[in-house]
Amino acid sequence: MSGRVSVKPINPDFLDFVNYAVCKALSERYGKDESAELFRRAGEIGFGELCRLVGFVSTDPADVLREVGMFLERMGYMARINLESVTENEVIVEMQGVSVIGSSIRLTREGASPSHIMTNLMFAALKEVCGMEASIIDLTLEQPSPVEGYAREKWVLKRI
Repeated sequence: MSGRVSVKPINPDFLDFVNYAVCKALSERYGKDESAELFRRAGEIGFGELCRLVGFVSTDPADVLREVGMFLERMGYMARINLESVTENEVIVEMQGVSVIGSSIRLTREGASPSHIMTNLMFAALKEVCGMEASIIDLTLEQPSPVEGYAREKWVLKRI
């Protein structure tokens, strides 16, 4: 066979499939809380890799969160993210077309820990770039159709 064969783009359904299998296996093996800690560490490692791809020029938390969100949009993790600063220490994060929404909802219902890779990347970015941490208030998490995931959260930020 001659010539190169290009890699096909990954179908978001496959990412959802892998997310469920990996998160479920880790939750079964280590428990929900230990798995959540492992996923937090994965976010820290991922942030180190992200810094090689993205230049964080601002230390404003909303700007840092937007930069991570825009990266995830470009990579196809979600179709769109909107971040709205409510106050100096509160941001509404709205995500549409989230590729792993089905597995995240299913894992949560089963008492397992979802990876929350977006959240954990953003937590690491806030910590490293801004010296901040966040607590999250879930406002909406739904999957209105098999191809459409939607989540809306309020992030409350504080200095470490």
